Amino acid sequence: MHTLPKNFFDWSTQILYVSVCAAFFFIFVLVYEPLRFPDFLDMGRDLYSMNLPIITSIVFVVLAGIRVGFHFLHRAGHFTWAHYITWCIGEVLVAGMFVSLYAYLMMQHTQPYFSVLMRCVGDCYLILIFPYLILTLSFAVTAHRLRERALLHKDSEPDDSSLIRFYDVYKTLKLIIAQSAILYIESDENYVNIVYNENGRTKRYTLRATMRSLEETAERHGLVRCQRSYYVNPSHVTVLRKELGGQVAAQLDVEGLPSIPVSKGNYEKLAKLL
Repeated sequence: MHTLPKNFFDWSTQILYVSVCAAFFFIFVLVYEPLRFPDFLDMGRDLYSMNLPIITSIVFVVLAGIRVGFHFLHRAGHFTWAHYITWCIGEVLVAGMFVSLYAYLMMQHTQPYFSVLMRCVGDCYLILIFPYLILTLSFAVTAHRLRERALLHKDSEPDDSSLIRFYDVYKTLKLIIAQSAILYIESDENYVNIVYNENGRTKRYTLRATMRSLEETAERHGLVRCQRSYYVNPSHVTVLRKELGGQVAAQLDVEGLPSIPVSKGNYEKLAKLL
């Protein structure tokens, strides 16, 4: 059987379960008076208005205690839907037992305990089955949507090997970006400007680093040192052309960007990659 989704073990899930179940118990008994349960709580002594809040509090406290334990079950490993259903049946049973103990004491032993136990446990199951089903279904749907979203995000993400991680001079990670998005890197004294494309827009990130410190990372990801102050991504170079004075420049495939100077020593290396 399938493993229970992880969101069932979250603290927010436990808080919601306990709060909704207790509130539903109180409102349902107060409004709909199921199976003459109010008459049972009245006990022939006008105790209904006192017993209902107390029994609701008992349900709340018992479920809260059990759900705290349930939260830590994710550390135990494999927990299936069958385990979860059994757990829910068990916690309502325990809540019903505590309610029956209180009711038996308030009745001053006028009814057999087993009869009180069966009545309280049965009513707890009949009342709490509604919030349990609704909450379980809602969290299952949420888990399914989160799983689909994660799969979609995973499919749309670039492969991890294509991501370049840029660190500053203090070895602090500052930027993670896909290799294909980088247009060029330009030296600026004690900084470098990383120019890249994001959703069709050209952006610039200034990093406190040197060209020398980026050399290994840049070359490993296919960026080419085209001039002392520049690395360029050859996949974005459309043409190498000579400018006035014989200087070679790389024209990029993004409008509005300047041409990137290419030194004579790096011309052939870059030209072979085009």
